[in-house]
Amino acid sequence: MPRSSTIRLILLFASLVFTGANCLAQSTTGTVGMSATVSKFVEINSGGSVTLTGNSGGGVTTDGVANSPLAVSINLGELGPSNTNSFVSASVPLKLRSNAAYVLSMTATVTSSGTTASKIGAADVGFGLGTVSRTGVGVNAGADTNATSGDPTLPANGSVNAGTGRYEFTAVRSNLSAFSSATTALSGPIIMNAVPRSNANGLTVPALFAVKPQFFENGTTTVSVTFTVTAP
Repeated sequence: MPRSSTIRLILLFASLVFTGANCLAQSTTGTVGMSATVSKFVEINSGGSVTLTGNSGGGVTTDGVANSPLAVSINLGELGPSNTNSFVSASVPLKLRSNAAYVLSMTATVTSSGTTASKIGAADVGFGLGTVSRTGVGVNAGADTNATSGDPTLPANGSVNAGTGRYEFTAVRSNLSAFSSATTALSGPIIMNAVPRSNANGLTVPALFAVKPQFFENGTTTVSVTFTVTAP
């Protein structure tokens, strides 16, 4: 082969190699932009079955079901002097979950068919929140503030009025008269860590109600309590 042809072949081969190298080195880019929001979230559900003690008649009409909406109905039974128990008490477990600091407030109304001062009133229905529990996988440790006086049946939370003879719940926010409008009962920091909603754990606390049977005016009484949890 003539030398000139050989040189042309070598140059052609070099050109192809160079061009191929450039093709392999070529690159392009693309981008994807995303945005998202995590809103404040709070919820209150039933923490489980209701416990009713000291009752004469009555019973739990609609029980609590863990992790289901709170919709409990209780018949406290006889609250007159024929009931010789110290107290008729109901314990209603609550379960709270949140991804932010929370406030649990309560509103209560008490309606009685009686017409005298001896009828059952809001002050005759003791109330308090029991021990707060933050346990289970995914539950954030934190210090909660209980704004009630706890178990209303404790000796420190009530006594017989020396002047009237009537038993009274006297401690701070220890009866339903303190909750005639929305009033804070419990507050605290974020409850849940970053876990799926299917995680059923949460903060649990019993709502405690109590009435001391007395010579109340005869009639019927209706108690309505609404709990609301918010993330301020």
